[in-house]
Amino acid sequence: MVIVIDGVFFQLYKTGIARVWRSLLEEWAVTNFAECIVVFDRAGTAPKIPGIKYRSISPYDYNATIADREMLQQVCDEEGADLFISTYYTTPLSTLSVFMAYDMIPEVLGANFDEPMWQEKHRGIRHASSYISISQNTACDLVKFFPHIPSNLITVAHCGVANNFSPASLEEVNCFKIKYGISKPYFILVGAGSGYKNANLFFQAFAQLYTRQGFEIVCTGSGILLSPEFRASTWGSTVHMLQLSDEELRLAYSGAIALVYPSKYEGFGMPVLEAIACGCPVITCPNSSIPEVAGEAALYVNDDDVDGLADALCEVQKPKVRDSLIAAGLEQSKEFSWSKMAKKVSSALIDATLLCLNLQDINLIVFPDWSQPEESLGLELEQVLRAIATHPDKSKMTLLVDTTNISEEDADLALSSVAMNLLMAEDLDVSDGPEIVPIGQLSEMQQSVLMPRLHGRIILENENKEAIAQAKAENIALFELDSLKI
Repeated sequence: MVIVIDGVFFQLYKTGIARVWRSLLEEWAVTNFAECIVVFDRAGTAPKIPGIKYRSISPYDYNATIADREMLQQVCDEEGADLFISTYYTTPLSTLSVFMAYDMIPEVLGANFDEPMWQEKHRGIRHASSYISISQNTACDLVKFFPHIPSNLITVAHCGVANNFSPASLEEVNCFKIKYGISKPYFILVGAGSGYKNANLFFQAFAQLYTRQGFEIVCTGSGILLSPEFRASTWGSTVHMLQLSDEELRLAYSGAIALVYPSKYEGFGMPVLEAIACGCPVITCPNSSIPEVAGEAALYVNDDDVDGLADALCEVQKPKVRDSLIAAGLEQSKEFSWSKMAKKVSSALIDATLLCLNLQDINLIVFPDWSQPEESLGLELEQVLRAIATHPDKSKMTLLVDTTNISEEDADLALSSVAMNLLMAEDLDVSDGPEIVPIGQLSEMQQSVLMPRLHGRIILENENKEAIAQAKAENIALFELDSLKI
């Protein structure tokens, strides 16, 4: 089994999605799943993690997307890829693909869909056979804007939080404040440069505080520029515009009165999770995925309620309120881990490699001994196909036919011949159901996903005992042909 991951996001940006994928790769690097994956490294930009295999490919260019899809297909073919997933919206031409949905911000808030980035996103959504979403809200929005996607094809895998995001000591916080000249209690805003982050609500609320001159503000992230209006709102207070490392961000959270995060939309809301893991109270809005992350560990205000946010800025300073929020936040953050996300994503990717098996409500498997004479083999297969093709639940059935010791072409020919004989002799058309799917050699991880979804093995007079043992199918339920009628 070969799963390729296009590390294109590492070339394009260094923001939260890069953190997600680096964390996943670090988790997978110490598991057997690492043996299955190959990371396409765009011009040497992917983080080099021991235990992960890489293949260098050319950098991404939004002006040459057609050529890039052709190139991706070529390297997928060369790697023998069973599955493709991109860190950011690239697609091959035909390899089975999974789409990772981080957010639906452009669709919800309106964007110029003539831009190549969003055209490629929508192409990736249409090309994919299954989907992974980092929140339930994003999964719901994906189906809302692309209603052809069955919700059962979407796996929700919440992001995690690194262990280094934890409460800092008073000494550590004081050193941080001295380094950046922070001399008063402060509120922190993270990534407030984008309009949908709604930072203006905070500044309008902050301007209402009679005691605002007793506070400072820490703004961290890229693209934050205070307009003259906002500067007037903070008159008499110092605003620190900082670019912080993860370790410094941990200290900033730990020392803050609160993270104020009045975002109108989030695909997940990583700053909220990082803050509560550091024992930082959070004031935010009950929008999109934020309640999934914060739970009861935040003060919520509507994203247009200036007075409500001003009240919350006062409320969060009360010792009982702070202590309650901090305790709830530390408990809530335990629900999220990168190891948990890595397991969910790897399981979803392995599951996606089995989509070609067309599994349904009732899944059965049979292990013919393909070395037996063609005539006796044909008679046994004919009995099996007749039994399930006349079953009242045939439309809900998939029959997997093991082909580990025969070529795919020869197996298809044999099964087609049996089906034709039934049609000619008994007017029994197996194309009306059930699904009949040849299944070859699977990896151990694929077998571990498949076996719990099988309802039974049909017993044959002449079976491939070696294939049964190899597939570890000895323990699944056994069915005689006669018992299938029940």
